[in-house]
Amino acid sequence: MASSLATQLALGASLNASLLVDRSRRKPAQSYLFTSREADQHDVDSIHALGGNGFLRLKTVEPALGDFEDALFSDAAKVTDRTLQTTDANAELDRTIASFLPLLGPYLLEAPTGKVIEWLVRRFK
Repeated sequence: MASSLATQLALGASLNASLLVDRSRRKPAQSYLFTSREADQHDVDSIHALGGNGFLRLKTVEPALGDFEDALFSDAAKVTDRTLQTTDANAELDRTIASFLPLLGPYLLEAPTGKVIEWLVRRFK
């Protein structure tokens, strides 16, 4: 019975789980805003909050960005793990991001945009 549970848990684990546990084997976090050392100090929750805040500020200026909220900035997006998604789901995510990025162009030099890009880089690579 225990081995069945262990098997089920292993199937649901991220393919990167061992790297997340052993920091010495992990690559430094990629970041748009922070140095590698600084980026490594921020967890997914703090980067999600940072990116979500930037998104909300940009959405007030450019309401069309709101169409991307569920796919890219929701709590479900926060727990998205590309390694566990199907090829089709990853392709759809890539298309969503590719549609979203051009909308950021006019606001690229604005601070909220940097926060949004940080979230995209850190969560979706």
